[in-house]
Amino acid sequence: MNQAPKTLHIVLNGVTEDSRVLKCAWSLGNAGWDVTVVGATALAQSDSLSIGYARILRLPLKIVIAKGSKQSILLLLIRGEKTEWLVKGILRRLRRYKRKLVAKLGTKTEVVIPNLNRSVKIITPFALEYEPNIIHAHDYTALPIAGAVVDALRARGKSVHLVYDAHEYVPGVAHLTAPMAALYTKSERKYSKKSAAVLSVSEPMNDLLVEQLQIKRRPIVVANDPLVEGQQVSARNLREDIGIGPDVPLLVYSGAVAPQRGIQTALAALPQLEGVHLVLIANPKNKSVMDLVESAKEVSNRFHVVPYVPNSELVSYLSTADIGLIPILHRLNHEISLITKFGEYMQAHLPILVSDVKTMSAEVKRLGNGEVFIAEDVEDFVRVAKLVLANPAHYRSAYTAEVLSERSWERQAEILLATYNEIAGVAPTARAHMPFVITEPVVLQEVD
Repeated sequence: MNQAPKTLHIVLNGVTEDSRVLKCAWSLGNAGWDVTVVGATALAQSDSLSIGYARILRLPLKIVIAKGSKQSILLLLIRGEKTEWLVKGILRRLRRYKRKLVAKLGTKTEVVIPNLNRSVKIITPFALEYEPNIIHAHDYTALPIAGAVVDALRARGKSVHLVYDAHEYVPGVAHLTAPMAALYTKSERKYSKKSAAVLSVSEPMNDLLVEQLQIKRRPIVVANDPLVEGQQVSARNLREDIGIGPDVPLLVYSGAVAPQRGIQTALAALPQLEGVHLVLIANPKNKSVMDLVESAKEVSNRFHVVPYVPNSELVSYLSTADIGLIPILHRLNHEISLITKFGEYMQAHLPILVSDVKTMSAEVKRLGNGEVFIAEDVEDFVRVAKLVLANPAHYRSAYTAEVLSERSWERQAEILLATYNEIAGVAPTARAHMPFVITEPVVLQEVD
């Protein structure tokens, strides 16, 4: 095959804050694949950007008021949008009013998959022209769309394979109603059986997915570990950003903030950790972040919030802290995951404090790179924080070159590429590696 094989990735978010999607696209592009990612924008206009050789198209998959059904609100949550917390708040109120109205009228709602018809209508013409060898569905929300696009292409005689990348375990997604979870599960089972490969993020997740998806072949693990080669020195310095010197003890939490992430445990422990500072690298406009700031008046001089840095600079930015925090609460998907920030903290050589969720606490105990505390237990958090701060070098010594190599995206990309090449029956010629840098978006046109 003279022409580079093509892959179309579909994800229902703004792409730029989804490190897994970006890393997949970047690595496959470097390896010789022609890569296009279709994501979403809440704006009326589509736009285009790129990372390395991969092109990113963000199409206007808006919040939809369903017509012709009793399902009143269908929401596509766009990660990374500044208005996300406001939109969520408005929709929570609308759902509450809807439930009250339904209860009063005694009517039943028809459950439908958000944005399915609109997304398939928009993406299918592009896919027909692009003619991908593989369509890669990122997460359960994109799978029914990707599956329908694959069906449409095959109906027109196109040869195309489906890859399902299961980012989460659907029964463990707390915000899904039982009918919606059942609908997504039905879609998962239908299209998993039609997939050339199913990917997941961990072996504990696989233990559940085999039964959930009703498949005989175990999913292929492509862990969401951090990129090493593409990391760059940060233009910012974390300690300078919050105004503290190099000898001040500093705890850091990076990423999405919500009550189930457990930051409130660390914040409640701060009065008992004299002289210790806590910083969140997060969206300052996030509702949960603002609630934490409001509740932290007693320790406001030691609690800080700084905005995100580019993903390629994150490891460098984290590296001046003393401890990386993962204080998440006991939820099913938390128990089975080795989340992205775990590897990012490791690459930054940070000792890790993690709550006693199953998979990550076991990994910390195996590696000896941190301590485990009882989730939501402030006193136990204080205990382990003091242990690590008393001898951080002991925990950092766990980060040998071999250990860090195991927890790198480069290792995972080898698995991804081998899977792709086997499915397509080709081995494209690798190209000189492009920097892991996202270009500025260019507006394309309005889409009806």
